[in-house]
Amino acid sequence: MKPYYEHNGIQIFHGDCREVLPELEPVDLVLTDPPYGIGFDYGDGGHDDDPECYEKLITTLVALTEKKASGCMIWQSMKTCYLWHRWFPDGYRILAACKGMVQFRPTPIQYSFDPVIAWGEFHSEPSVYNKDYHVQNKAPFGANRPKINHPCPRPFEQVRYFMNIAGGESVIDPFMGSGTTLVAAKQLHRKAIGIEISEKYCEIAAKRLGQEVLNLEI
Repeated sequence: MKPYYEHNGIQIFHGDCREVLPELEPVDLVLTDPPYGIGFDYGDGGHDDDPECYEKLITTLVALTEKKASGCMIWQSMKTCYLWHRWFPDGYRILAACKGMVQFRPTPIQYSFDPVIAWGEFHSEPSVYNKDYHVQNKAPFGANRPKINHPCPRPFEQVRYFMNIAGGESVIDPFMGSGTTLVAAKQLHRKAIGIEISEKYCEIAAKRLGQEVLNLEI
C-alpha cells in the first residue's frame, strides 16, 4: 500500500479508513474528528453524513481503532449522546473541547464545546482524565481567521492539546480532513498517519505539511 504522502515519519493514505486501517501497524493513539451522523453537507468532501448509516460507520471505526491503538479520542456531536452507550466501550469518558465557533460565525463571542469520547490506556503522566476539559482561549476571526479550505476545520490549538496530554510517540487519524492532526504531530515530533477519502483534502494536508510549522494558530 503506497502512501499518498510520506516525509519524516508522517504518512497520508488516500482511501476509506475501513479498508486502510487493517493494513497498518499499531500506534499509541487514535485521535480523530469523524463525521457526526447529523446530516452535515460536506460538499465535494467525499463523506456521506447520513444519520441512517452512521451507527454502522462509527461502530466499525471503534472496532478497528481498538485493534490499532492503546488509547482512543474521537470527537462527537451532543446530538447523538443518547446513542453513545451503544457505540463506545464500557468505561468511556467525555472530555469537553471548548472553542470559538469561528468556522460558522465571524464574531469572537460565539463559544460552544464539542465532546471528545476517550477510552483505553494513554502514555501520559498525569492521567488525561485529571482535567476533563480544555478551553481554547483565542478565537481568531475576520482577517486573523485561519484560511483552510475545509467546511469544518478542527481548531489547531485544541487538537495539539489533546494529542499532547495523551502522550505516546505515534498517532493515527482515520478521518484526516485538511491535516490538522498531522500538523500537530509534526510540531510535537511524533510519527503520524492520516487517512482521508477525499483526494482534495489529501492534497491540502500535504501542502500544509510541506510548510514550516511556526505559528501555533494555523
